[in-house]
Amino acid sequence: MTALGTLELVLIFVHLLGMAAIVGGYFAGISSATKRLSAGMVHGTLLQLVSGIAILGVEMAENSPYSRAKFGVKLLIVIVALLIAWPRRRAASVPASTYHAIGLLAITNVVIAIFWK
Repeated sequence: MTALGTLELVLIFVHLLGMAAIVGGYFAGISSATKRLSAGMVHGTLLQLVSGIAILGVEMAENSPYSRAKFGVKLLIVIVALLIAWPRRRAASVPASTYHAIGLLAITNVVIAIFWK
């Protein structure tokens, strides 16, 4: 395996950790009466953004085929989630609609990653 191949696997692992932090945090707090964004959800969103861009960079360096449209859609979704989450990261509570928006945006990105080939 090449160094870039190893780097790509590490980045994918980190990307999946970010996804787990967002989706896991979402489901962990979904039944709570007071919705609060956990640090894991907020930092997972940031981790998704950074690792996703890094994965694309490695794929471009390897001349791997990738979908620009898929990357663009996923990038837009994670940026929207981050713009919603970051300003509210220290809030004692957030509206349920905000909480669900972040969780559903993350789940949408998972669905796109799996089914968009």
